[in-house]
Amino acid sequence: MKILHLTWEYPPHKIGGLATHIEELAKAQVRMGLEPVVVTCAFNDNYGYDEKDGVKVYRFDANHIPAEDFPSWALQMNTLLTNKATEALNEHEDIALIHAHDWLVSTAAVTLKHMYRKPLVVTLHSMEIGRRGGIYDDRQKLIHDLEGRIVFESWKTICCSHYMKNATCSVFSTPWDKVDVIENGVDVNSLKTDLDLNEVKSRYALPNEKVIFFVGRHVWEKGLDILIGAFPAVLQQYPDAKLVIAGKGYMTDKCRQIAHDVGVAKKIVFTGFIEDNVMNALYRLSDVVVVPSRYEPFGIVALEAMACDTPVIVSDTGGLSEIVEHDKDGLKVWVNNSESLSWGINRILGDVLFSDELCKNAKEKIKNIYSWDIISKKTKVLYDNILLQYEKSDWKAKRFVLEAN
Repeated sequence: MKILHLTWEYPPHKIGGLATHIEELAKAQVRMGLEPVVVTCAFNDNYGYDEKDGVKVYRFDANHIPAEDFPSWALQMNTLLTNKATEALNEHEDIALIHAHDWLVSTAAVTLKHMYRKPLVVTLHSMEIGRRGGIYDDRQKLIHDLEGRIVFESWKTICCSHYMKNATCSVFSTPWDKVDVIENGVDVNSLKTDLDLNEVKSRYALPNEKVIFFVGRHVWEKGLDILIGAFPAVLQQYPDAKLVIAGKGYMTDKCRQIAHDVGVAKKIVFTGFIEDNVMNALYRLSDVVVVPSRYEPFGIVALEAMACDTPVIVSDTGGLSEIVEHDKDGLKVWVNNSESLSWGINRILGDVLFSDELCKNAKEKIKNIYSWDIISKKTKVLYDNILLQYEKSDWKAKRFVLEAN
């Protein structure tokens, strides 16, 4: 079975967790005998055709699209995506269905669905109404409408958590049986590192310092400001703590200012974007990884930390609540509450035996639930059910053979 994946980001171009999700899903699909075909953007003149790990990848030049803002860029990008996907579909006429990922490819996905009469599946990784805590302007309404359109047009919508399924059905009035929950996964092997952990730690902290690690986009929904607000209370109890913050975003400068205002700037390191190898090392050398999100449909950072034998603290919200079982494989703290977060950090830093027990249980959960091979099998079952319905439907494209007189 051939599947066409549509995405705006795919390695080596990575912005958030979307690129990793699609790459790992596609590789797992290859291992089980499927043939994934990915159509995506290129930003470093590496456009064209490529094949890696059995995944066929078609890239188009998205580096020179004139646009005054990101939504305008995304809509123009969809035209190029449609063109490149048409090329892939014409070369692989036996593609069974189209699997779109998020609103950024919705226009192209809906167009291709009707052009080729192929069933469409969408994985909705998050929603604009959650990312911003509401819909407040025309730009957000545009994104919100595109999300609603692709959910409506899709044969099935995949959500990564029951929280996201509830939100999708509620916000878009989607029938309950049209949305399936298939979790994200984590590849333990991809989180290995050949770097010396002591050397990496020396870049950011002293040998005796306890490292608290945050990685993610510096945006409102990720709650970095909440973590910085919790840090003074941590330093009162553990003066040898160091907060290492990886990533960037529109709130980076604001968070630097908050750190200065509360008097902890000298104990915080802003690393900017870091390579995967360095991130994997930081996961492993840290004393605790914190995910203080206000809104989180799933929470891949928590999974990655759990897979690296590092205790995690998460906000009790969204998909994070489903990943972590409190006091068994991680800690949950109140949402948007720095005092609760500092309590959780201090508890982890002060009890090594408790931390070790959390890590042991977390790694077992990763193995039994969040393996990409397990997730790929669940996705294949979904594909099979859709194609069975498609074959029996009147909507399936009909082939006509013209006979010569």
